[in-house]
Amino acid sequence: MMFKLSWLNSRKILIFAAFIDYVFYYSLFFNKFNEPILNKSILIFLCILNTLTWVISSYIFGRYENSPKGRYQILINQIGKLFLTIIFNILLNLFLFRIFWNWDYMNFKSFSNFLSNFSNFYFLISIFSFLFQLFLNFYLLKKYKDKFLWLFLGTKKREIYLKKLIGSRTNINIKFFDPEFLKDKNINIKGIIIDDEEFLKEKNIQFIFDLNNKGMKFMKVSNWCERYLNRYPSELVKTTEIIEGQFNYNKHSLKGRIKRIGESFLSLIILIGTFPIFLISALAIVLEDGGPVFYSQIRDGFEGKQFKIIKLRTMIINAETNGAQWSDSTDKRITNVGKILRKLRIDELPQLLLVLSGEMSLIGPRPERPKIDQFLRDKLPNYDLRYSIKPGISGWAQVNYPYGASIEDSKYKLSYDLYYIKNFSILLDFMILFKTLRLVLNGKGSKPIRKIKSP
Repeated sequence: MMFKLSWLNSRKILIFAAFIDYVFYYSLFFNKFNEPILNKSILIFLCILNTLTWVISSYIFGRYENSPKGRYQILINQIGKLFLTIIFNILLNLFLFRIFWNWDYMNFKSFSNFLSNFSNFYFLISIFSFLFQLFLNFYLLKKYKDKFLWLFLGTKKREIYLKKLIGSRTNINIKFFDPEFLKDKNINIKGIIIDDEEFLKEKNIQFIFDLNNKGMKFMKVSNWCERYLNRYPSELVKTTEIIEGQFNYNKHSLKGRIKRIGESFLSLIILIGTFPIFLISALAIVLEDGGPVFYSQIRDGFEGKQFKIIKLRTMIINAETNGAQWSDSTDKRITNVGKILRKLRIDELPQLLLVLSGEMSLIGPRPERPKIDQFLRDKLPNYDLRYSIKPGISGWAQVNYPYGASIEDSKYKLSYDLYYIKNFSILLDFMILFKTLRLVLNGKGSKPIRKIKSP
């Protein structure tokens, strides 16, 4: 269960910050606008809606992020993000009050009281929320100033590989196992990562029993990646794990049915709400080069079955006359309108129809073209496991890693896809939806991180 919720555990500070914001915002809102001319049930509805909007917009604008930067940068970031959050919520509140408030029975005095309460409310919530987030960021900056040290017991090649996986993360440090580290009382060792149990059989492991009896934490390398990196590298997958069904998705289970019903409902709402955006985008595509609005491709889907994916066209006509290829960071085939559609992910909207038809999910591994799939199968172990669940419009890989344009990128994204399949839950799907919304509004993750040759 610990690994099933590892993504949640790694975000416990974010959840704590959001919860404190929620409680204070709700309480203050209820007290400030508890007016006789406002129906009680409407007040409660406005409280819940406003509070959720405040917390979600704070998350989207990045107010709950823990920055590793210095105090001055944290201060500036918090001020800027708070300003955006306040402006968004004030505009929403003015709209909601215009709908739900009974203005016919309001005199000048009550209107003055309303404006006074409105101003005082946002002044108080801004001060409290700002100071709390600032204090929390400063506290975490001091607490995590020193890296967590993990000792690695295994091959040198695997140690180098793990350090590469960690990348730019600043709070984790791995060193090859040396008994001398255990004697140094000034070194705070988080635990020991075990490469492979077969590797240990060749060693004298009595010292492991001794350390275990003293409370030292041990973790297999696969579990460590799952717990602390929220990834599951494909080369670490064991055949026994596949046999035990750890990467098996049952679409007829309760979770599978809830996912199907929930995603269909959300897709329908999004399709209706974004229809005007779709019409404007379609017109812009036609006006730019007179070409077709839609673009379709054959993709590999659930259980390896092929289906036709539909997108708004973002490239020039006949962009792949030379065959399937990845789009790189300087791809000249992308049209001017296409650049905007890709940045805001508007080109993905037609795929919501495939969610309704059941060929895709809102959340899942991104489907790939058969030619590229075959190429990656030959290069990446256990690649086909990503099709043990329906492909999605967005996914754990998409919200954690930029657009892939190479074998190396595909390897990283596969590790996120396998983590998602192994740890699938409705809560994780909600997290991915919120992170997707945040990426769309920030315009991030839509471009390849490097220029690369096609496969």
